Amino acid sequence: RIEEVSDSDSEPSEMDPSDFDPGLMQSIIQPANIPSTAPQQSQQQQPVLQPHFPGRPPPDQNAELERTKHYQCLYPIYFDSTRSRAEGRRVGKNEAVANPLAQDIANACSQLPVGGRVVFEPAKTHPKDWANPGRVRVLVKEDGKPSGNGSIKNKHQLYKLVADYLRAHPTTEESPMRMRIAGLPPPTKPIPPPAAPKGWKMGTILPLHSPALSGGGVNENYFKDMMQEMQG
Repeated sequence: RIEEVSDSDSEPSEMDPSDFDPGLMQSIIQPANIPSTAPQQSQQQQPVLQPHFPGRPPPDQNAELERTKHYQCLYPIYFDSTRSRAEGRRVGKNEAVANPLAQDIANACSQLPVGGRVVFEPAKTHPKDWANPGRVRVLVKEDGKPSGNGSIKNKHQLYKLVADYLRAHPTTEESPMRMRIAGLPPPTKPIPPPAAPKGWKMGTILPLHSPALSGGGVNENYFKDMMQEMQG
């Protein structure tokens, strides 16, 4: 059975504290700082993910949000094999994967011909997937025309390309360790599996800052503190 979707599919309404709290708008991370999926060195030697280009002051956040507001949004739930279409999945069941993470979606998009127009927002959360934070924005069309070299014609082609990447790079228990954010120390002991409330669907591998993990979550001052730390 072939599942079809239409270009008229609406994006989910976003109910996220950062839409109202300017402090959490500091969560934008640029593609140059998205960690690679190449074989990693020891955890201590991995580069720390920074919200902006090192050595440069953070850009005006309002201007940055205005610049990227027409970018296509991608959430992990779009590629989650445990979800139905009604629950948020946007790709075919045979194209979906277990435990998709936003950082891997960002890695996928950073390799696509979109002219580097990729933004990773680790604190943004889909309203149907509160336990798996992270959103990626990608410029698919600019002035009504495909961006980059024009090979990605629409969002559904984008979904397929990202899904292909995720299937080729399956999530493992080590995957969350690859995303290092200044101010969020790596765990010193194994993280217990998340306890899913009855009736909730939740991945078994989640980002370290997931509110579903013991000691996880991003408090309202987290990104403010992180930016102050970076600026000395």
